[in-house]
Amino acid sequence: MGTYSISTPIEFGLRLIGLWPSYTYAMIHRVVWMLNMIFVLYFEYVYVMRHIRTDELPDLMDSLTITLSNSLLFFKLIILWSNDRVFGNILTMITEDWNNRETKNREILTGKVILSQRFATYAIFLYSTTVILFSTSVIFAPERVPVLKMELPFDATRSPLYEFISILQFFYELIFASTSGLLNGLIVTLMLHVGGQAEIMCRKLEDIKFEMKSRSCKDTLSSLIDDHERIIVFSTNIENLFSYIALLQFLTNTLAICFSGFAIITSFDSDQGSVILAKTLPYYTVVNLEAFVLCFAGEYLTSKGQAIGEAAYTSTWYELKPNESRYFLLLILRSQRRLTITVGKFMDLSLEGFASVRVFGKKEIDKNERKSAFTYHD
Repeated sequence: MGTYSISTPIEFGLRLIGLWPSYTYAMIHRVVWMLNMIFVLYFEYVYVMRHIRTDELPDLMDSLTITLSNSLLFFKLIILWSNDRVFGNILTMITEDWNNRETKNREILTGKVILSQRFATYAIFLYSTTVILFSTSVIFAPERVPVLKMELPFDATRSPLYEFISILQFFYELIFASTSGLLNGLIVTLMLHVGGQAEIMCRKLEDIKFEMKSRSCKDTLSSLIDDHERIIVFSTNIENLFSYIALLQFLTNTLAICFSGFAIITSFDSDQGSVILAKTLPYYTVVNLEAFVLCFAGEYLTSKGQAIGEAAYTSTWYELKPNESRYFLLLILRSQRRLTITVGKFMDLSLEGFASVRVFGKKEIDKNERKSAFTYHD
C-alpha cells in the first residue's frame, strides 16, 4: 500500500477490525470482534424481549435505539468481511492511482487525503463524545442503571460488580461508536478519491488543446478513455461494497430516528427530562449524520460523474480530426452512465433520499407525539 493512499486513523481502524489486506492477525481480530458483538447483542435482545410489554415505554425506546445501532455495526462488519477481496481491489486501485500520477496531480490527491483524515478524526471524536455524554448521564443517575440495557443472568446492581460492568460496557460502546465513525470516514475517503480522479480527468480535458499539434494526441485520448474506465470500475466496486450497507443503514436509521424522537418528545413531561435529553439528543444527531454522510457521498459521486461529461463536451473537441473527435463522443456517451451508490439496488443515494428519510421520521415523531399527548390526557 502507498504511504499516503489511506489516512493513518482509517488504516489503524481497518487493522483493528481485521479488514486491512495482508494483515497477519486479521482473522484473529475478526473472531474477537464477532464473539464480543454476539455476546453484547444477545443480552441486549433478551432485555428487549422481556421488557417489550413494559409500561416504561421511553426506557424501552432508549434501549432499542442502542441495540439497533450495535446490530447495524455488526452487520456492516459482516458485509465488509465477506467482501474483503472487493475492498482489497479498491485499495490496490488507490495505490496504483497514487503511483501513476504526476506531481501536479498528486497535489489534488494529497488534498483529498488531508480532508478525509480530518473528517475521520472529527467523526470518531463526535461518536466518542456521544458515548461519553450518554454514559455519564447514566452512571450519575440517582438509580443504578447499566450503561447498556442487558438482561444478565445475575444481579448486576451490587457493588463492586455494578461498577465493573458499567466500566466494561462503557468501553464496549466507546469502541463500537468509534468504529461506526471510522466506517463513515472510510466511505468519505473513497468518495473523495473518486472525486480527485474525476478532477484530474477534467483538468486533462481542459488541457487537451495543448496536445493538438502533438503526435501523441491519440495516445492522450486513449489514456483518457482508460482513466474514465478506471473511475467507472472503482465506483462499481464501491457500489458492490456499500449497497447493502446503505440498505441496512436506511432501515435502522429510520427506526432509530422514530424511537429517539419519541424519547425526546416524552422527556418534556418527565421528571428526568434533562437526563433523557442528555442521552438521546446527541445520539439523534449522530443518527442523522450517518444518513447524511451516505446520501452526500452518493450525490458527490453522481456530480463528479456528470462533471466529466460536461468537461468533455465543453472542450475543444471540434478542432480535432474526425477520427480523433470520436474519442470524445465515446467519452460523452459513457459519462451518461450514472455513477452512484444504491440502497440495496432499489434507489440511488442522494440528498433527495436523505430528505425523504427525514420527512418520514418527522411524520412518525409527530404521530407518536399525538399518541403520547392523548395517553397523558387520558
